[in-house]
Amino acid sequence: MTWLIPMVLMAASHVSAIAATYQLSPVADTTIFAEQNGNSDYDSTSDGGPNLWVATTFGSQMRRALLRFDLSAIAPGSRITSVQLSLYEIRARDNGNVALHRVLASWGEATSSAGDSGSGAPAEAGDATWAYRYFPSVTWSVRGGDISPQPSATIFVGSPGERYTWSSTQMMADVQGWLNAPATNHGWIMIGDEAREGSAKRFGSRENSVASLRPILTVHAEPPVADASGDVPLPFWAPLLLGSVLLACSTARSRR
Repeated sequence: MTWLIPMVLMAASHVSAIAATYQLSPVADTTIFAEQNGNSDYDSTSDGGPNLWVATTFGSQMRRALLRFDLSAIAPGSRITSVQLSLYEIRARDNGNVALHRVLASWGEATSSAGDSGSGAPAEAGDATWAYRYFPSVTWSVRGGDISPQPSATIFVGSPGERYTWSSTQMMADVQGWLNAPATNHGWIMIGDEAREGSAKRFGSRENSVASLRPILTVHAEPPVADASGDVPLPFWAPLLLGSVLLACSTARSRR
């Protein structure tokens, strides 16, 4: 039965070289609110309920949505080959661009929820708001979020009732960076056309009761490559399988 050992190792090495696809749900998503002209009335308002809101209402209220995903299911050292963020637009009064920016500081989502009202709810301890990363004590360095100035992706979002997908080489770089340095994974913020009243949009959040309306991050990744010695990291189950084979071989010998 010793002939099984090299076959097990070969099979494990072969499996480790196969690219994998991951479909991830957010581990946190929430909406932060502000009014134009620096009005601070909404510094203590948040919404971690069933919807994500972006852009500006006819009442001049600006909204931005934060999302963060746990990448721990992806093998460390993997190479990210494509990334798609898909959100379902539930409602909109107008069409327009929505951009994703990488967030540069950690933030929280507590239990605030405004349902479908779109006006936000009083922030709970630990919620992100326009002024706070963690209400009521830890502030953003910049009101509205500490973010990369350049968008990671921008798409035109049209009529509601369908999914829209963001995908770019910069999003791949974002995810690759988060995978390589998990402490830097603070997710993205969605920013719509805030200069134009009536541009507000509503998307399904991770808390939405309808599963088909929730955000999905799809990541394609190639597993770690061989190191300088030529060794290819084996999947976690390979040592277990090899141990079973060795035990079977030892048992077979003892019975002879």
